[in-house]
Amino acid sequence: MQKDVFIDDAELGRIFLRAHSNARRFTFRCTQEGFVCTVPMRFRQHDLLRVIEELRPRLKVMMERVIANQQQCLAPKDVEHLRRQAKLILPQRLQVLAEARGLQYQKVSIHKSRTRWGSCSSKGNISLSLFLMLVPSHLQDYVMQHELTHLVEMNHSPRFWKLLDEATGGKAVQYRKEIRNFHLPAF
Repeated sequence: MQKDVFIDDAELGRIFLRAHSNARRFTFRCTQEGFVCTVPMRFRQHDLLRVIEELRPRLKVMMERVIANQQQCLAPKDVEHLRRQAKLILPQRLQVLAEARGLQYQKVSIHKSRTRWGSCSSKGNISLSLFLMLVPSHLQDYVMQHELTHLVEMNHSPRFWKLLDEATGGKAVQYRKEIRNFHLPAF
């Protein structure tokens, strides 16, 4: 079966069909371009149409999620706006938190990291993600406190977690769970 094989559905749009030799059932995936259905090598069209009708409510939910994710995408101008905001706000807040704990770092930089909220080098340089501007302020503070704690304890030992818990008013575990469950929009 070729890439251009598809069926059109009035409600779901174009559904591209991809035959796979190991497929034993119909599997649907929703992308920004529409649905892709993996089908067995030999299938009957009326079976496919029956499965689509059975799965229609679930397929509509999948489609709505993809549309919602597309609407949450950040344009390059939005990312640059976040960078400017982050450079204005985060270094000042980091300085306030460091002074309150009697800690001193070498320098702070703002990066476009999507996989790390922050980091602290062994030289005392702290790097923060510009995407921190998208999280609530208590989580921004948590990330900065985390990196500041590395100035004292350059690992994630029990002592590190004890110091971080003290710095966050006993909420380090709660904040850690919150930030781990925070999902960034695509761009």
